[in-house]
Amino acid sequence: MFMRTALLLISCLTLAGDGLAATDVRVDFTLNTTAANGAPLQQSRYYYLYRPDNLSKAAPVPMILVMEAGGPAGFFHRKADQAGFLVVSCSFSGNSTGGFNNHNPRISGFEDFDYITEVINRVKASDNSTDAFTVGFSAGGHMSLAYACERPSTVRAASSVDEFMGLTTNIPSAPVPMILFHGTADKSVPYTMVKDTVDAWRAKDGLLDATPVTTDEASPLMPGQVSQATWRGGIGGRQVAFVTIVGGAHEYPTPDVRTGYDFTDGLWAFFSQFLTSAQSSPRIVSQPVNNIQAGGHRASFWVAATGAAPLRYQWQKNGVDIPGATANWYTTQAATLADNGATFRAVVRNASGSATSAPATLTVNAPPPGPTIATQPADKAVISGQPVAFGVVATGAAPLRYQWIKNGVEIAGATTASLTIPAAISPDSGASFTVVVADGAGSVASNRATLTVTGAPGAPVILKNPERARVLVDQKGTFSVTASSASPMSYQWQKGAHAGNMMDIAGATEAAYTTSPATLADHGTLFRCVVSNRSGNATSASELLAVTAGAKGAP
Repeated sequence: MFMRTALLLISCLTLAGDGLAATDVRVDFTLNTTAANGAPLQQSRYYYLYRPDNLSKAAPVPMILVMEAGGPAGFFHRKADQAGFLVVSCSFSGNSTGGFNNHNPRISGFEDFDYITEVINRVKASDNSTDAFTVGFSAGGHMSLAYACERPSTVRAASSVDEFMGLTTNIPSAPVPMILFHGTADKSVPYTMVKDTVDAWRAKDGLLDATPVTTDEASPLMPGQVSQATWRGGIGGRQVAFVTIVGGAHEYPTPDVRTGYDFTDGLWAFFSQFLTSAQSSPRIVSQPVNNIQAGGHRASFWVAATGAAPLRYQWQKNGVDIPGATANWYTTQAATLADNGATFRAVVRNASGSATSAPATLTVNAPPPGPTIATQPADKAVISGQPVAFGVVATGAAPLRYQWIKNGVEIAGATTASLTIPAAISPDSGASFTVVVADGAGSVASNRATLTVTGAPGAPVILKNPERARVLVDQKGTFSVTASSASPMSYQWQKGAHAGNMMDIAGATEAAYTTSPATLADHGTLFRCVVSNRSGNATSASELLAVTAGAKGAP
C-alpha cells in the first residue's frame, strides 16, 4: 500500500542548528493512507529537512531519515556538514496512535510505513536526493527496523539505537545492511533482545556463518569502552554490525555523554559503504576519525570510498604503507606510548585513479598502575554445542585477581586466569570477552576476544519462539518453545536481567517452563530456551515476563 498526497504546505522555521547558518525547514503535507481496517484515511503530517550550506543541488546527495518524536535531530548537523548529506527528521505526530505504528502493519495498519515512503519520495524530488538511510532511537529505532522489514527496496541500509524489534511482528522480507548500537547499562531495553534482532538480520542477510570482525572504536572520555562486531560478506555484499557501549545507558551516544563515542561517526562510516557511486575514480565519502586508547590496547580506524569496483585499500602509518593493511578498516596492534601522535590514513585505488583520506591521529594514554598482561585472550571460533576456553597470562604483585566480562557485564564466578564455556550457543556469536586483572597497585583490562559460533549441521531448528507472559503479582508465567530435530532434543531454559548475562535455570529442562509466583521485582526478567541434540544447539529468541500489581482491593 503506497500513499497518495494532495496538499503540500512548506513552512521554514529558524531553528538553532548548533550555531550553523543552515536551518531546519519544516515541510507540512496531507497524507492519503489507509486505516488499520483498510479504509481510506487522510492525515496532516510533517517532517524537517536540514540541508548543509553550500551543498549543491546539481549532483544527487544521500539522506538520513531520523525517526524522532518531534523536532529536528540537531546532533546530526555536524556530520551532515562534514560528509554532505541531508538530515530528515520524521515524526509520528498526526497519526492515529500517538506513537510510531511500528508493529505488524497487516494488523495495525501501514500509516507510518506510507508516511516514511512519502517523505523519501518528496525529498528525492525536492532536493535531488538518491540514497535513503533510516535510523532511530528507542521507539524510533523500532520504526527504522520495522520499515526496513516492510520496504527494504527503498533504503540502502538501516540502523537502530537502544531498541529491538518484535521478532513475531516484524519479519525481514529481504536483505538490508544493518547496524545497531546498544549500551550495556541500558535498564529500559534488554541488550540480549537487541542481539536477537541482530541475529534475525544476520539470518536474512546470509551472515549466520560469517566470522565477525571486532574493532576498537574511539571513546575519548572513557577509552577502550566501545567495540563493534561486523559480519561481512553477506548476500550482495550485505553487512550487519553491532556496536557495544560498555556502561552506556538508554540515550543517544554523543561526544558529551559517558564514553564520548559519537555514534554519528560510526553510523556514517557504515552507511557510506552502501552509497550509489556517481563517478568511476575513487572518492572518499567517510574519513577516519581520531582514536584515544590506553597503552596496551588496540585502536581501529575506518574509511569508505565510492568509485568503480574493485576498490583497493592501503593504510599508512605516518605516511608509510602498513604491510597487509588492505581492508577499509585498520586495527593497530597493542599501542605503546611510542605510538602517541601517530597518524593513520588510507589510499584508495582503482583502474581510474586514487584518492587519499585525511589523516586520523592516535592518542595513547599511559596505562594505569598495576599488573601487565603478557598474553592477551585470543579470538575463538567453534560450532554450536562445542566447549570453548579463553585465557590470559599476566604478571604483577601476588596475589593476582581476575574478573571475566562478557559484553561489558561481569560473569558471576569467572575469577580465574581462564574462562571455559561448556557449550557455545549461537546467540553468543560476536560476543566480546575481556578480563580485568588486579593486584594491590591497580588493575588492567585485557583486549577484547571475539567468539564466533556457527550452526552445526543437524542441530535443532526453532519453529516457534516464546511469547511474552503477562501476569499479576503472585501469578505464574509460562513460556514455551517449539523446535524440530531428526534426533532427540534436550531443553535448558535461561533467565537474566536487562543489563546482565543469561543464566541456566536449575531443573528447567522441558519444552515449556512455568515461573514461580511473580513479584514486582520480576517485571522485565528475560527468558529463553537453549534446545540441543547430539549435533549442536539452537537458542530461542528472548522474551519478557511482564508483572503488574492487581487492582486495589482485589483478592
